[in-house]
Amino acid sequence: MWRMILIPTLLFLPSLRAQTPAKSLNELKAFFAANCVKCHGTAGSALSPEGKKLGGFDFTDAKEAAKESDGDMAKTIRKGLLFGIRMPSFKDRLTEDDIQLLVKEVLRKAEKGKVVAP
Repeated sequence: MWRMILIPTLLFLPSLRAQTPAKSLNELKAFFAANCVKCHGTAGSALSPEGKKLGGFDFTDAKEAAKESDGDMAKTIRKGLLFGIRMPSFKDRLTEDDIQLLVKEVLRKAEKGKVVAP
């Protein structure tokens, strides 16, 4: 009898994990400043020495940015590039909603010479 109760309960428990609340736009801009500036620069232009060396993506170049879909950008943030050597994965630090908001409201709106800041 107790097995009939215990097994379904154990199967159900993982779905009760607390969901991490989505980050605000300002929190995502702060995340960018703390984690992405080294290669992408403060404005997202990738003109820093490290950005040039690693071939960082220039979010401020509308022509180049148009070649990347939101899905491609999100996948890069989620998985990283070249086994984390060129860019680390952020899947353990950002939720899927965070990644989508980062792409649409921070990266897609980056402007040359305008610092991405909270």
